[in-house]
Amino acid sequence: MQRNLRRKLEMRFLKRLPTATLLVLVGLFSLVSCSLWVGLVFPVVAYLSVIPADRWVVLEGLSGAAALAFAVGAGIVVLMELNATVDSRNLDIYHDIYEKLMSEKQIEARKFIYQEIPTSDDKQVIIDAVLSDEQARNYVKQVLNLIDYFGFLVEQEWVTADEVIGWMSPIVVKVWEKIEPVVEYECSQRPEEPDYYESAIRLAERCRKWRDTNLRHRQIEISFNEERL
Repeated sequence: MQRNLRRKLEMRFLKRLPTATLLVLVGLFSLVSCSLWVGLVFPVVAYLSVIPADRWVVLEGLSGAAALAFAVGAGIVVLMELNATVDSRNLDIYHDIYEKLMSEKQIEARKFIYQEIPTSDDKQVIIDAVLSDEQARNYVKQVLNLIDYFGFLVEQEWVTADEVIGWMSPIVVKVWEKIEPVVEYECSQRPEEPDYYESAIRLAERCRKWRDTNLRHRQIEISFNEERL
């Protein structure tokens, strides 16, 4: 509901309109704005008995109102063009994120994490399982590096954060359920690096909050079933 409302406020539907239709809408908006301006201002001026008798002065005032209305319309077009440019940049970044996230190496690493790292309420069991297995350490490192990279992009606001977080949240939250104890342990062993994987940690937290806010009726407990795709 909140996402749909925000999309409407951003007037994204206007981007899908043909150029001719958009220009007509801008023209109508400008005409309506001009009419409202004249209809509201001139009666007030007349009521105060200060309207000038010179018709050229009146015409000048009408011209100014029309120019203001068209300037507002042109400003809307410019803002839409800027928004389209931002969307184009975001699309390139989304493509880059998809390519990295769905690479064979990342899929293989996540599959190993889901299936081979034990699920346990005892964090030490998970920590020992990862640290005692070189392959597990390498896979965790690969996935963690990528999550940290995505977190950095979101923090720099180079992408529309809410959209990216919503899309990535299933993968990030599921992986984090397995590797969070390991990350916490490694952070505790690096007092000289208080920012160790800081972007990844913050992204995982934001993904969890996003799912708690937007998917409140989901099953909270995460299942790791080897028979699933």
